[in-house]
Amino acid sequence: MSAVKESSLHLEDVKSPQDVGKNDRTIEVSATEEAFIRKKFDRRVLPIVCILYVLSYLDRGNIGNAKTAGLDTDLGISDSQWAWVLNAFYICYVLFEWTTVFWKLFPAHIYVTALCICWGAAAMCAGAVNNMAELIVCRCLLGVFEAAFGAGAPYFLSLFYQRRELGFRVSILLGMSPVANCFASSLAYGITHIRHSSLESWRFLFIIEGAPTVLFAIVVFFFLPDSPGTAKFLSESEQTIAVERLQTVDRTAKNRLDRRQVLAGLSDYKNYVHTLIHFCCNFSFAGLSNFLPTIIQHMGYTSINAQGLSAPPYFVSFLFCVAAAIFSDRYGRRGLVIVFFSTVGMIGYLLLATVQDENKVGPRYLGVWLATCGVFPALCINITWLLNNQGGDSKKGAGMALLAVFGQCSSFVSSTAFPDSEGPIYIRGCAIGCALTGCIAIMALGLYLKLNHENKKRDRLYGPVDDNVHIDVTEDGDANPRFRYLV
Repeated sequence: MSAVKESSLHLEDVKSPQDVGKNDRTIEVSATEEAFIRKKFDRRVLPIVCILYVLSYLDRGNIGNAKTAGLDTDLGISDSQWAWVLNAFYICYVLFEWTTVFWKLFPAHIYVTALCICWGAAAMCAGAVNNMAELIVCRCLLGVFEAAFGAGAPYFLSLFYQRRELGFRVSILLGMSPVANCFASSLAYGITHIRHSSLESWRFLFIIEGAPTVLFAIVVFFFLPDSPGTAKFLSESEQTIAVERLQTVDRTAKNRLDRRQVLAGLSDYKNYVHTLIHFCCNFSFAGLSNFLPTIIQHMGYTSINAQGLSAPPYFVSFLFCVAAAIFSDRYGRRGLVIVFFSTVGMIGYLLLATVQDENKVGPRYLGVWLATCGVFPALCINITWLLNNQGGDSKKGAGMALLAVFGQCSSFVSSTAFPDSEGPIYIRGCAIGCALTGCIAIMALGLYLKLNHENKKRDRLYGPVDDNVHIDVTEDGDANPRFRYLV
């Protein structure tokens, strides 16, 4: 049974999306109808957003592969200058994260199409640079155009899926980042075999990996829906059911920011805990993308083999993202899932920091696997957890903006934590990674216990609530007495 009691409602008897909420706010929706709508979103919305996520991380993360392919040597870039090349992207990314709000103000298919064309072009232009300044300009532009999409995509999916459906979909989405890194490493392995008398292999890397983003903009423009209530692949009655099952009134109207919800999001302690967890996760998220091929290369492998050996840990980490999502959607306990995977990541970093014998390649490569397979699932579930426990779309947007802006700042630390001068062991960077992943486990466990306590308190005061019943939180947000947190 779905959110509301099962009924014999037929699609043709449902009101149009424009009429929802005028006289009555509740339409009975059967489990069969909900499954039908959900499958349509899984086929028509999720794949497009996931492909975009792969392309975005492919275009931002290939800088690490380009470095291994000789970019820094060809342009004469030192360790300190390389940190600025990396930070140029993150500075612009953080400064323009606020553009996430445009997802509520502009039609998604137009807004995201423009972003695709712009960031794909910026990525391709990096293949034509001749000095550090030109490379920094390209990275800055890439950061500006990817900023709005990176934080806005999970929020966009939350407009189409219910809370207990969201974990799996957002984890699939965020799991695309290790898939992108896996694909980038495999692609780099092939591209670096290209021999051309006039062009270096890293130039081919930027150009070949940036072009698909520009081309995919055509698909986005014609097939990405703006909202459940305006999805062209749904009939009018199906649009109404898609809106009503989320218990949100009139999604077909132009979305407006609710100031009260935004302020509630900015003053909610939970959002700051999630932001700190994301800060700790993002150190590894950015550091592994930028430096993993270099770390593996310093284990004694050639540049080309280092590209290839970077791919398997990323692929397996994606599988763990999916497994974590399925488990936490079915059984809850998102906090404990984060605790488990962050502990795995901490052990991986501990191996990398403490095994200092260069000849012990096996334990160090195992550390790479554990760090990669631990951090990415923890990051995915943390973002899903935040979205699950925000009452109202505007509060979700505020929480995501807070997480994206301040959580992203650890990227600046990771950009300077793995200089070539500290190779091949990189004790400092690995020790910082170990400490931060340990902090993730502590904070996630604390938040899990706190939310459990709050749910039990509300049960005592207001009585238990059926988890399968949707609560309309339009007015009160998650302060509604019938709202229960997903732990």
